[in-house]
Amino acid sequence: MLLWKSTLIALMLPFFAIMAPGQIKKAAMPVEIRGVVTNVETGKPIAGMYLFVTEGEEEALTNAKGEFRIKTWRALPLLLTSQNQDYHTVKVKVSQPEALVNVKLKKK
Repeated sequence: MLLWKSTLIALMLPFFAIMAPGQIKKAAMPVEIRGVVTNVETGKPIAGMYLFVTEGEEEALTNAKGEFRIKTWRALPLLLTSQNQDYHTVKVKVSQPEALVNVKLKKK
């Protein structure tokens, strides 16, 4: 019985370490991150670009005009990552909740 309890505690400890209060900073109100993704060489918007909060689950795809919106409860500043097979991955620091984020990408 003691071995079973010790094993259970050992298995649960990493879970509690991950979920420890204070490790994830949350904003008092949701923050909306808005922006536009463009090709750095042509200035044209990039549709279908995948963007996500680097240390979170929030994500978005750009529309035909290269625009995106992501709502998050995470406190700023945070990192926003762009990914697409045709463009280089870029990480952008977002510090201001109302600022328009301009992501400029270069083709691979």
